[in-house]
Amino acid sequence: MPPAAHDFMKLILVHDGSGHLEVDGEVIPCRRGNALIIPMGMTHVIADSAAHPMSLYVVSVQPRILEASCFRPSILPSGVIQLSEHAAEKVERGMRRLLFEQTLDLPTTGAQMVALTLRLFVDVARILASPLDETAPGPVPQVPRGSDSVTRMRSYVEDLAENFFEATNLDAAASTLGLSRRRFTQLFREVAGTSWLAYVRRLRIDHAKKLLESTDRTVLSVAFECGFEDLSTFYRAFKRETGDSPNKWRTTKPEDDHDGPPSDGTGLGQEPGLGRSPEQPSDEVA
Repeated sequence: MPPAAHDFMKLILVHDGSGHLEVDGEVIPCRRGNALIIPMGMTHVIADSAAHPMSLYVVSVQPRILEASCFRPSILPSGVIQLSEHAAEKVERGMRRLLFEQTLDLPTTGAQMVALTLRLFVDVARILASPLDETAPGPVPQVPRGSDSVTRMRSYVEDLAENFFEATNLDAAASTLGLSRRRFTQLFREVAGTSWLAYVRRLRIDHAKKLLESTDRTVLSVAFECGFEDLSTFYRAFKRETGDSPNKWRTTKPEDDHDGPPSDGTGLGQEPGLGRSPEQPSDEVA
């Protein structure tokens, strides 16, 4: 790409691959898990490596939005930021949340996008200001509302509709509710009528189908937005639910393809959005 400078600030996460950022003649390597901070007006070049092109997720924001919220953009360094695994996961969660909110198209979506973007920039600033935060074990589990196990499980299942892209594994989910793996599995099936894995997978695939149908995002971007960490897992899960690969489903989707309520191996869905690739920000808060 040719040199570029923008009237907005960019926070970029390298989701995969490697390459470099060039600023004032200095070439700075970057790779998966790194963050790139590009201030307003800074002339720069982002280039892929020949062997491993990068997948980049970009959040763009006008500095006046940050300043109006008492956040000084100048406290953030510019260039390539080395993040720990935990810190990169935290930034990635924030971007997934933005993606999900972006395509809900609700009356409150604009305000929520601004709030989430501010939260993301504050998180990055705190990570950089406090090295201890980078080595923290992760967020403290938030036990859902309700005192008894069944009530907590119902709340958890209800909240999954807006958090399915953050779900990690069965053990982590059980820990969130303060339950043993066996008790969690039993209660989840009682409440949802299916297993945790089948329910989360169907939520993610329903969401992927909506993105494939209503956007031109790449399959890699869709997989990321739905909570899949790699393409092979996404392809297997998608084919298991639909019988087709994502690309084939996108071109041959049945007109009467409607989703019903969750059951064993079945589920719900929702919507989201962010981008791929150098210099194509898809989350602009202005």
